[in-house]
Amino acid sequence: MLDVSFHLSAVYSRYASGASIHGMRLLRHQAETIQAFRDPEVDVLFNTAMTGDGKSLAAYLPAFQDGLYVMAMYPTNELARDQFSALERYQKELALRLPRYNTMSSEKISQLVREHDAQKRLEEIRKLLQGNGIVLTNPDLVHLMLSHQYGWDHQRKELAVAAGASFDYFLFDEFHVFKIPQIISVMNILGYLLTTYREKPHERKKFVFLSATPHSLLTFLLEKGGIHYKIIRGDYSSSQLEDTRCILQPCSIHLHEVSQDAPTDLWVREHVDEIKRFLLDHPGSKAAILVYSVATARRLVTFLREYFRPYGLEVGENTGLTSREERRDSYQKDLLIGTSTVDIGVDFHINYLIFEASNAGSFLQRFGRLGRHEGFACYQAHALVPRFVLERLNGRFVREETLEREAFHEVIREIFPAEQEFAAYQRRWGVLQAAQVLVELENQQKRDANSAFRQALQEQYERFYGGASKAVMPPALKKYRVLNQAGHAPEMLAELNSFRGCSPLSCGIWDNDDQFKIYDLFFLLANAQVEVISKAALLAALEKQDPKKRDREKRNLQTPHFSLRVWGYEQPRASLILGLGHNLAEHSHLLHQAIVAEGLFVREPRFAGLDAINRTLKALRLPCLMSSLSSQELRGRYHLGGIFPLYRLRDVCGQEYTIAFGEEALLLDSLLFYRRTKDDHALML
Repeated sequence: MLDVSFHLSAVYSRYASGASIHGMRLLRHQAETIQAFRDPEVDVLFNTAMTGDGKSLAAYLPAFQDGLYVMAMYPTNELARDQFSALERYQKELALRLPRYNTMSSEKISQLVREHDAQKRLEEIRKLLQGNGIVLTNPDLVHLMLSHQYGWDHQRKELAVAAGASFDYFLFDEFHVFKIPQIISVMNILGYLLTTYREKPHERKKFVFLSATPHSLLTFLLEKGGIHYKIIRGDYSSSQLEDTRCILQPCSIHLHEVSQDAPTDLWVREHVDEIKRFLLDHPGSKAAILVYSVATARRLVTFLREYFRPYGLEVGENTGLTSREERRDSYQKDLLIGTSTVDIGVDFHINYLIFEASNAGSFLQRFGRLGRHEGFACYQAHALVPRFVLERLNGRFVREETLEREAFHEVIREIFPAEQEFAAYQRRWGVLQAAQVLVELENQQKRDANSAFRQALQEQYERFYGGASKAVMPPALKKYRVLNQAGHAPEMLAELNSFRGCSPLSCGIWDNDDQFKIYDLFFLLANAQVEVISKAALLAALEKQDPKKRDREKRNLQTPHFSLRVWGYEQPRASLILGLGHNLAEHSHLLHQAIVAEGLFVREPRFAGLDAINRTLKALRLPCLMSSLSSQELRGRYHLGGIFPLYRLRDVCGQEYTIAFGEEALLLDSLLFYRRTKDDHALML
């Protein structure tokens, strides 16, 4: 197997001259951020400083120094909680007098709903918005509020007004992790707020994005929409100068080949003695292994806990299948096994890192977790990547030489294949996301005479998405209304109008750690040893938990269509094959475009209780896209990457197809619609 190793120098960030907050010197990018924020000509700011360089503090400076109110949005609840703790540290260490701050999550809103009757619960949400100068939340909730989808009747407008009026600026953290549909949703939010306050310059809202290099579509749409933005970059050196601060420690990085035949968990098993030796030879060390699959993480946790127990080393799990308490405790363990729940922005102390990477973005995101804290004797990373990455990297540098991190990062961006950008999505589906807001305003217009605002907003969306010679919003509005009619495809619009897509295949499970979870059905069928149980049996198991947690989980159990008992996570991965009781050769017009399908079922793997699963599954109306191309061909031809969810589908004649669901179906539609044979609109099967 091919391996490549390098030494990377430390990274030092330059201080700004004479800029500080409560006695703490500001770095250059932080000082430039607050200066640009105060510029009345700048609407949108991007801070692209390196990981560990204080981007979060830069984003909060308008709140800390100028007393402005901010709604801060984070892609994961884990990161929001981490930043809430950071606010507490800022308040204590810098002796700041912060305004009242709070979090706003689905769980907190559910609590308000429980504590108040239907007449008062939205009033309590409005109080949450209006009673705090800093609110940490997720973009999903803000999207629902500002697209008038949250609440009932006139309250939809009232929540949108409260969310907009209560804050001076809006912060989006780790925005580079989002895809095209989320970019469109955020552009619609920007358009909504800027249109609302266009005639009120003293109340005009600003927007701050903490991100790697901004997505080209985002800056393109800002320019088309006449919105002024500025990009702030960090100022770095690889050696310590008089006015610098070390933000990343020097480290070694070793890149290793992994493949389907030699996956990550096999590599870890083969090198577990080396991991043990590092931890024992460097007392006080903290390690992390970051993978994509929860099943891989589960198998590694089981193996490594048993292996390390005789040496007094503890292993923690931090994945979508672990509770909040387990995630919190995992940061204190000697070795943390995690997925994207921790590799997106969360600050944790490690000096030994093993991580999977299938694209440049996740490579840099995960590698950025290492070296952020001093105090360890040495720092070492092991990247598990496809062979072609090593082949392209081999020879670019002299082995064992010391490299500057920025130069290494640039080469990583070059050697990984360009990621699919789904450029046509905005024309096929993005305009419909904008149309949803306009249609909702139109419905409210019957009770509200503010048609001038709706017209102004439509003009703003036209600037974003329109062409030079042809208006796009009128036909988008017409198409949206057709899809929204009974008997057409409202499921498609439900998928489109949610921020990150719906989850009709979520499953309530009693996991093998005797905890209740919600997780994806297809993942579980492919990766776990499962037994179908009744919802009553799941409720009975919940009675064993403490009352507070039990009540919360009972509420979660109201949503899923399926209930399973998980006994373990299998190795190797089982083959998941879906079925459809139609001859797709006779329905070729349904291929390569987004449709709503009924009658899907699981062919393989077979297990006791599968018939019960399939009875429920067949009755669901699922937004999907079916293609005659194999998953391998789709991934290779369209640069989809290895983690883009595609499934095997076999029709009634045994012919093989590929199928994608939900948001991924809409994204694929923007690539494959030209292959369709008939109508250019969503159909049903």
